Parts: sequence; structure tokens; C-alpha cells
Amino acid sequence: MYIGHTIPQRPIPFEDFNPDFVSNYVRDNVLPTLEGRRKQVCQNFIDHATAECNGDFGPLMASCSQKTQDYRRWGVGLDGKRNGEQPSDYEELEVFYGSLVAFNLYIIHFELEKFIVGEDALAMEGNVHQMYPASMLPVAFGIEPDDEDAVYMLTLRIALFFIFDDDGLGSGEQSYTNGEPTIANFVKVPHKFVPQRFWDNQKRQQELMDADD
Repeated sequence: MYIGHTIPQRPIPFEDFNPDFVSNYVRDNVLPTLEGRRKQVCQNFIDHATAECNGDFGPLMASCSQKTQDYRRWGVGLDGKRNGEQPSDYEELEVFYGSLVAFNLYIIHFELEKFIVGEDALAMEGNVHQMYPASMLPVAFGIEPDDEDAVYMLTLRIALFFIFDDDGLGSGEQSYTNGEPTIANFVKVPHKFVPQRFWDNQKRQQELMDADD
């Protein structure tokens, strides 16, 4: 699919932020048009995106291949592996997604411009809008927030490719962006517009930490 025009890179209105948007849109509008292998990999994408946007670790990992994984973020460096940050096998992927959930980084609205389904790969392009706790900005981007207790929304133009194994399970994600995020890519989100699942997971993760002490 193609919406017929190019989306400018800009934050969406906070009230439009919907972590379920991309999985619901693809399930309702793209999946019914597909058959066979293309329908299989598209269904895997929906299962993966649904589990990820809810921080549901078990189903998220069940959507991923245990045979092979190849995650890359192109734009810096020669191999897209970001000095080992990007997973290369299932065990590394478990750590990767475990951290995504633990640090509350999984709440994403993908604003679709293009969505293309092949037999072994799926491509999508548009703007990614992602919630970030202020504490993660220095860790992930070397950016010092102006409010250490706030939640920020990242907006970034991205083209993302999903690849699949012989069983139709996800075996990698490889992305291309129009540059590394700077402070200009972030806006502070008023508390009332942060999705409730963010606060619920923050509380759950704190309870897990307290239980380990």
C-alpha cells in the first residue's frame, strides 16, 4: 500500500498517538488482500507488532525464529551492528527485547506511508513516534533532557525491512533512517497523553526490581 503522498517528518498530535495503529491497520486493510506465503509472513508481522506494542514478551519471542537472526540499523558504521548492540542470534534477541520492555521503550506509533509484502521480506516506510523515559535519552543518544522526570516522544523518518525464515517466522529487522536523532527529534509529552500501558509497565518493572532486592 501507499497513501499517495510523502509524510513530512514532524511529531503527531499527542492525542493521535496509538501504539496499536500499525498492527490494526495491516490486519484490517492489508492481510485480507494476501494469500499463501505472503499472507503467512504478514500475519507474523501482525503477531510480532501486537506483542511488541503491548510489551508481551512471550508472544513477542514466539514470533521470532530460533534458527537465525540478523538485526541492523544502517546509518552509522560499516556493518549496521552498532558495536554489537544489534542482535545476531535468538539468545541476543531475548536480551534485546527484554531490555526494550524493562526500560519502557516498546511503546511506538508507526505512521505508515508505504507497506509492501513479499515472500521472504516485508518493507514499511514512514515516521516512527516512540515514547522515551527521560532517563534513557543520555543512555541511548547522549542527549541531556531538560526534565529528568518527563516522558519524551521521538519522531524519526525510517524505512524498515523485516525478513523471515523458511517457517515464516521473523529472522531479522534492518532499518535505514535520515540521520541520528538529536534533541530536535524529541518533544516532551504531557502526562495525560502518555499511554496508560507506559505507566502500568513502569510500575510493574519497579515491583520486579523491589522483589529482587
